[in-house]
Amino acid sequence: MAARFWALVLAARLLVAVAAAAASGAILRLSLVAAAVAGLAVWSLIPLAAVAASFAAARSGAQPPRIRTGPMRLLRIVCAEALALELTLVRMVADPLRTRAARLPGPGSHPPARVVLVHGIACNRAVWRPLLAALRSAGIRGVHAINLEPLFADIDTYARDLLGRLEAIGASPARPVAIVAHSMGGLVARAALREAKSGMIGRIITVGTPHHGTAIACRFRWPSTRQMCCGSPWLLELNARQEARPGLPVTSLHSLDDNLIVPAGSAVLPGARSIELRGLGHLSLLCSPDVLRRIVAELRA
Repeated sequence: MAARFWALVLAARLLVAVAAAAASGAILRLSLVAAAVAGLAVWSLIPLAAVAASFAAARSGAQPPRIRTGPMRLLRIVCAEALALELTLVRMVADPLRTRAARLPGPGSHPPARVVLVHGIACNRAVWRPLLAALRSAGIRGVHAINLEPLFADIDTYARDLLGRLEAIGASPARPVAIVAHSMGGLVARAALREAKSGMIGRIITVGTPHHGTAIACRFRWPSTRQMCCGSPWLLELNARQEARPGLPVTSLHSLDDNLIVPAGSAVLPGARSIELRGLGHLSLLCSPDVLRRIVAELRA
């Protein structure tokens, strides 16, 4: 469903770019090549503008003391995040074509997993392609990236889905799995932990997860975003159970320059090993070579 959703978004964006090219060509009497360049510029500026707006919102909503970032450094972070957004969208839209034959089969028909990758809100498993490549290069096998369905459901629904997937791929107290989760996926993993059989999940690694919510989520009215709003009853209940005593090794990787986790300190979970990074936006965390190396090291620890 995420692939269809983002395919529609890209189609709408293409229509805007084509309309801009046609309008500029007609109004400014540009050549076909110049009009095409104008349309391409509009196509490229849309994600850049969206990312810049998210950084502006994040910085305006940050609590003192604010992280000081020079203008040139901030520009590099914004451009890198816009590129990460572009690549992530393409990967997600192309996922059904690339992995149709690799969808998870029924219970008992798949080899046991060692690592399960859980994506964030409005995404699919294609966001993990950089990490999958890094894990293959590191010789880590038995890795499964799953899709959470349906789109925009509540986190408890996703947690039940994750538990079913874990059972389908052979996770058990005798064969515990490590979960690597991005953004909302970290909360899905923690919610699943409440109902999982003891020992089924061996460790959790979260990447840019709003363990204490994010102000950005409060602007949307989807079930999962309401749960991720700072101070939501759902988050308060989850943290009351697990904070400072998760019951298994948990590592939290987070960036002080995350454009979607506000405040950035929300990604810190008491009781977990915290790895603080700089210079990376929310999606850039998924393709940063440094982050990929750190995840591999954590899985090998």
